[in-house]
Amino acid sequence: MYVQMTSNIAYQTEEIARYFSQNRVSWPQFYESERVIIAQLNPAPGHDILDIGCGCGGLGLALRDQFAVTQYTGVEINPSAAKAAREMNPEANVLEGDILKLSQSKLAGKTFDVVFSLSCVDWNVEFTRMLAAAWAHVAPGGHLVATFRLTDGDGCNDLQRSYQYINYDSVREGECASYVVLNAGALVKQLATFDPVEVNAFGYWGQPSVTAVTPYQKLCFAAFSLQKSKVTVSEATRFQLDLPAEILDAIAHVVPMDD
Repeated sequence: MYVQMTSNIAYQTEEIARYFSQNRVSWPQFYESERVIIAQLNPAPGHDILDIGCGCGGLGLALRDQFAVTQYTGVEINPSAAKAAREMNPEANVLEGDILKLSQSKLAGKTFDVVFSLSCVDWNVEFTRMLAAAWAHVAPGGHLVATFRLTDGDGCNDLQRSYQYINYDSVREGECASYVVLNAGALVKQLATFDPVEVNAFGYWGQPSVTAVTPYQKLCFAAFSLQKSKVTVSEATRFQLDLPAEILDAIAHVVPMDD
């Protein structure tokens, strides 16, 4: 039985290190949605990067090779993956632990040019708090890049109803992660509370993972980029959303956007 948690799950499985030491370590191995949004962002060599849920630090390696970015800090809650990340990229600063706790300790008050959360905030139980923590670490004028699972119907952030086995042999056994699915309109409404000056997104329909237990038959897998204002004066948010029509309709119902 799966019980709703009040803090994030500190995953202990060796599966994460086993998989991510070989996968998502080079630019072509990242999803199309991620590559499109990151390429639009075009990180500069001098940018300071924070990667929340870094796995084995593969994003740091990909950004180094593709964009010559070298200032990389990774946060990983799984001990084996954090250890592998340090071995694979000795130049990186890899912190082991929950971002919610690290934000109050080693990362307190620190901001970054780009903060990434790829398959992280929607893969644990404290989604809302993690998203807010990620945004808090974005420097003025900087960006948050995050991926989400979207639906045009009701979302689900209930570990008893939607979860995924952390098993990269496509078997439904082993430790489980939360499999958060968000109503697209509700997500964009939540993102709008951050007052970003610009929101870009790219996504497409796909099927849930074979190791996921979830009530959804199809999901929109989307990557978002949010830019933080350089000034304290509120600005109207600009939206550039390349998403399926049904998802755009769900967003327009709660956050009106210009054509």
